[in-house]
Amino acid sequence: MSAPPPANARRQQRYHVTALDVGTQVIKALVVKKEAGEAIVLGVGRAEQGPGDLDPAAPPDLASGVGGCHAALEAAEDMAEVIPTRLVMGIGGTRVRVVSTQGSKVRGRAQEKISKRELEEQVESIQRRALREAQARLQEEASYGGEQLRLVHSSITSAKVDGQPILDPLRYQGQKLELTVFNTFTTEDHMAAIEEIARALDLELLETVAEPYAAARLAATPQVVEQGAVLVDIGARTTTVTLVRGGVLEAARMFELGGRAFTRKLAHDLDLTLPLAESLKLRHSAGLLGGEEQARVRRAMGESAEVLAQGVALVLHDLAKAQPLPGQVRLFGGGALLPEILEQLSVLRWTDYLPFLQTPRFSRLGPDELPAVHDTTGLLIGPADVTPMGLAYQATAEIEGPPPPGPSWEEMLQRVTGLIRR
Repeated sequence: MSAPPPANARRQQRYHVTALDVGTQVIKALVVKKEAGEAIVLGVGRAEQGPGDLDPAAPPDLASGVGGCHAALEAAEDMAEVIPTRLVMGIGGTRVRVVSTQGSKVRGRAQEKISKRELEEQVESIQRRALREAQARLQEEASYGGEQLRLVHSSITSAKVDGQPILDPLRYQGQKLELTVFNTFTTEDHMAAIEEIARALDLELLETVAEPYAAARLAATPQVVEQGAVLVDIGARTTTVTLVRGGVLEAARMFELGGRAFTRKLAHDLDLTLPLAESLKLRHSAGLLGGEEQARVRRAMGESAEVLAQGVALVLHDLAKAQPLPGQVRLFGGGALLPEILEQLSVLRWTDYLPFLQTPRFSRLGPDELPAVHDTTGLLIGPADVTPMGLAYQATAEIEGPPPPGPSWEEMLQRVTGLIRR
């Protein structure tokens, strides 16, 4: 990475931050500026990863992963002509557990405003319950090796006082306080690897953010908040299904099936090397094949897409909890470009075995539908760019700005999260 700027230049960069998405296939870095409350992308960098590079779902090869991060950061910084000193990193994969937990409290002094102390106590109670739930789910899995989970990110996604939705609980009084807290946990080893990457890059790690949370927060247009949505992120190794329902980010689940499984299937069926199969798959996704070649690729991709569609159905059955599911399903991530995935999702009889009130509508989610992030580079153009854009959007929330009047419950949440981590 480039040499660090002088101290006075660093002070001028307090409104800049780097968002880093360390994917299984591609590392993406975005240099972001906060301007008038908006996220402005000034630079984009990408670095391809090989089979032995950092994989969020496996013991990481840190040296190789850090090298890819350096390459992506340098490209983004050169384009932006600025070198931020702070970093927001995405976290995803099968080692990550996200839990949305609700908690309510009947207050003894309803006429008094909610205090920071009672809000802290309620959030801490919710976080500890979420940690127990996440640890119990991890122990149920066959791959469990005795790992302990660590809380890495927490956000209040919903707050109500006496049944009325509110933005800041500290400004209200009432009898019943209800909170929904979205928590992200990962194993100690995984978090240690992320912190080691930040140290190797010589950047201040502002926040580690769950990629499902970042993408859902970015995609939460007024229509999504009102009607709900299912967000399906198809990455290189994992697929993540996120449920937004009732105006709240309820839950997310990951399962281990993504674009690399499609590449392996194609390599096996057509007797190709993995690099050739990957190249053929990408050309197919771009609509560049024809004739018998296209037919053979479609057969192989169709079989894998059917398995992925069944995986999405199983996860939704778990997330639904017998309550109605929103009818809008949006796909993103690099794997979303495979036409067979949309086809296989569309042919399943969803209303026969899941609580959809009507047949769900499946479509890809692209950067052009996400106006909360303004891209000045013209390089964020496809479904694979949605997650790094979500991280960029989240990164701007971490950039300093004028302090709000009165106490901040967001600062309180960060403090309580620090207590739970210890």
